[in-house]
Amino acid sequence: MLYMAPLMDVVLLLLLFFLFGSNFVLKSGVDVRLPASSSSLPTAEDAHIITLVPNGTGEFFFDDDRISLDGLSARLANAKQRSKQVVILGDESVNYGAVMHVADLMLGAGFEVSFATKAEDE
Repeated sequence: MLYMAPLMDVVLLLLLFFLFGSNFVLKSGVDVRLPASSSSLPTAEDAHIITLVPNGTGEFFFDDDRISLDGLSARLANAKQRSKQVVILGDESVNYGAVMHVADLMLGAGFEVSFATKAEDE
């Protein structure tokens, strides 16, 4: 008689492995067209996600909360207690100066900054 429990355990483990190993894990709630790059993003566990979208208001998203630069400065001390890693998802049409301004602010506050990109073949 074939026992199904070990088989189901293996299937569940494989499902979890592919789920957490996929690029769907690091997504914000905002649709962003990432620029293409041949480099890959290092693993960032429990990283904060900053999403810059093309809007004229100067607002962006920090961990899925809409925020301004002034509001970001106020939240940095509490955010650093959770994690020192930040991933910046900048839409390819966002002004490069705005991306660098946010990155400089995060680096100045002591965070480690990574820039999210998509693979060149997508």
